[in-house]
Amino acid sequence: MITDLFYSLFKRENAVIAEAKNNFPLFDEYNYQRNKKSSTAVCHAPSTNMYFSQTGEVKVCCHNSEFNAGKYPEQSLKEIWNSQAIKSMRQDMAKYKLGKGCEVCSADINAKHFNEVRAKHFDHILSHPHYPTQMEFLLTNTCNLECVMCKGEFSSSIRKNVEKLPPIQNVYDDKFIEQLEEFIPYLHETRFSGSGEAFLIDVNYKIWERIIALNPNCKIMVQTNGTVLNNRVKDILSKGNFHIGVSLDSLKKAVFEEIRPNSKFERVIENTYYFNEYCLKNERKFNISMCVMRQNWKEMPDFINFSNKLQAVQTFHKVWFPRKYALFNLSLIELEKIHLHLSSFDFSTETYLEKLNREHYKYFQNSVKEWLNESIEIGNKTMNLQNPQVADLKSILFQRIKLFLFENNNNFEENSELNYQKIIEKINQLSDLLIEDDLKKNALLEMCRVDVKEVVDAFTKNEVNEILVKVRSIL
Repeated sequence: MITDLFYSLFKRENAVIAEAKNNFPLFDEYNYQRNKKSSTAVCHAPSTNMYFSQTGEVKVCCHNSEFNAGKYPEQSLKEIWNSQAIKSMRQDMAKYKLGKGCEVCSADINAKHFNEVRAKHFDHILSHPHYPTQMEFLLTNTCNLECVMCKGEFSSSIRKNVEKLPPIQNVYDDKFIEQLEEFIPYLHETRFSGSGEAFLIDVNYKIWERIIALNPNCKIMVQTNGTVLNNRVKDILSKGNFHIGVSLDSLKKAVFEEIRPNSKFERVIENTYYFNEYCLKNERKFNISMCVMRQNWKEMPDFINFSNKLQAVQTFHKVWFPRKYALFNLSLIELEKIHLHLSSFDFSTETYLEKLNREHYKYFQNSVKEWLNESIEIGNKTMNLQNPQVADLKSILFQRIKLFLFENNNNFEENSELNYQKIIEKINQLSDLLIEDDLKKNALLEMCRVDVKEVVDAFTKNEVNEILVKVRSIL
């Protein structure tokens, strides 16, 4: 009987793995460097993490803005953690189905950048059968800077002074703090980053005080713009298990202050050294993150050397908006120049941290190479067009859309023709609304450049006027 039970379990495990491999062709390659426990799901975020956004919507990961597990205060934290939505996502992850909103990880997996896959961040987080063990808090957009690559959703200063919009209502009240108290004892890590300046947000201090009182060993990771370092900050740092990351986009005063209006370069550098010494003294992680843009990409090697000297982890973030600051949409010649420049550098790998920083650099370098290859592919399609006209660009775009819909449906004529016609109609309407000829061409070129799935999704899910607003903000 025991033999029959083990045989049954073995057979069931094999069936689960077979289904996972069917859903995820890169199963073996992706799991090669993961332990057996981690490989029970493609991603453990839904089983370990809660991410609280400014609007009260609760996500499972900071890279997935589409999937909602629930919303506070309409639901309690316990109801959200046990919701059917999040249970369904956990089941999909166990079957190796990366679902809605998981495009960032899917892209890195398909490109075989396995070390950079965000889902792997959750492999090392201990799990609990009834509670999350990590929480990410992006509770308000309170911020003193107006960074050129940011927007009002994440900066109150931009929302007020640039976008001229009313403040985002803060939904996180004292009842939220009270509900957190049940969860805090089970947390191994918390993160305060991605929205606003963490050291300017009052509710953060309330949460930190509760964590220090109820679970003093819990790791508190704070990403800061480096402008705020006062007695209140120093006092809270002295009490808790804080790990610090500083957002630093240039080591040159003029460039830094151009990218981050309202900041003072000297003060940020001074504070960076303070946070670094705090982390070294307490044997905690210190991180420097750089948003790589047209203004600063040449400084990437300098950042590796700077971070290695400070014994800091160096990360590089891709910038997608506004397009005028991004790298991915540059011309073929510009991308070739960037790739050639970045390829001419190499770095020390004597320590684990130096190896890690080199990997992060090489990952971004490879991303530039991928953008370059995409640019070559698009260039091959348009190379015979001297000064391409709107009609030429539409023809290329419509062909890509039709091919995409055909490849993703078993019966194109029956299932996709109507969708195709609706998308084409919307694109034509958008083109008519973009009165200036150069604007029409730039919009169409941009749609020819990006992943065709993004274009299909945008025109399927949004009205033309909504797309128009977004296009004008991008170009």
